[in-house]
Amino acid sequence: MTAPQEGAAVTAPQDGPAEGPAGGRFARQMHQVASAAAMLRGQELTWTQLFGGLAHVTYQVATAGGDRYVVKFLTQEMDDFGLMIPIGDLIANTIAAGESGVGARVLAALPGVPAIVLEFIDGVTLDPPDLARPEYIPRIGRAIRDLHTRAPAMGNAIVIWKFLDDYLGLLDTHALASPDGLLDWLPVMRRIQAALEVRQLPPVPSNNDLLARNVMDDGRVRLIDYDFSGMNDPMFDVGDVAMEGDYDPDQVATLCEAYFGRHDPVQCARARLFGIAAQYTWSLLFVGMDKLLSDSPDESFDYWDEAVQRWHWTRARLEDPGLDALIARAAGAA
Repeated sequence: MTAPQEGAAVTAPQDGPAEGPAGGRFARQMHQVASAAAMLRGQELTWTQLFGGLAHVTYQVATAGGDRYVVKFLTQEMDDFGLMIPIGDLIANTIAAGESGVGARVLAALPGVPAIVLEFIDGVTLDPPDLARPEYIPRIGRAIRDLHTRAPAMGNAIVIWKFLDDYLGLLDTHALASPDGLLDWLPVMRRIQAALEVRQLPPVPSNNDLLARNVMDDGRVRLIDYDFSGMNDPMFDVGDVAMEGDYDPDQVATLCEAYFGRHDPVQCARARLFGIAAQYTWSLLFVGMDKLLSDSPDESFDYWDEAVQRWHWTRARLEDPGLDALIARAAGAA
């Protein structure tokens, strides 16, 4: 498992202090992981921070013998504020996704740290433009189908509307500002919600967060990071990745055809609406991350700007004159 870029390496023997730009912040947790994970115990380890994750802090860990692993330190405040699923569910679902062969295999689960040790995927992490490359769209569709059909059932259920309601609650509880005009469009989002409930599909094990940095290619497409995962309508994953790749309607149709093996105009319309619902909701997620997290997982990232940019994308889709027809098609209207 790699990330868009790597940071400075920190050499940390099991019995010595971890030093370096990021080592001091996680020195205690590094030693906890090195002591608890059998594959790391008693070895001299080099920790190299992987940048690109926005909710947690992740390291590549190399042993003196050349073995490589990924350690993901989980941000407790993401759980405390309800910004993601509970850490226990995150760990269990990451294990389930790894068993499907689509996610990274979990080698050690350490909820007390909290952290997970994952297999190192020797591949490339996609950038946003990659998601829309013609050769990737069908491969991504098939990878999503593989996750949905091969992973064991996950123990929690997820719908985007629960996240939306939770994030709206955080705005009220903590008196948080939202991007200009966002709340004015909430009634339209409720129309979209009602339309998506008409022809919903049985829930399947889903990632629910398929931005580009959570899609990797090591010869096959892999889907990583299960911070928002759970049993969900399969069209949410399809619509979420289409939104992240800024797909046009024809590209969404290609993605859906790769997923189903046939054309399904109703479900294709539902995927497009799920993309709008996801982007609207993730705008509020980034508001919460900007205002509520005391120790930002990525100190160089502008979470508020991300919230605003995602809202601008969403607003353009909500103002599209074709939205009413899309809503009707998703509900199965002729």
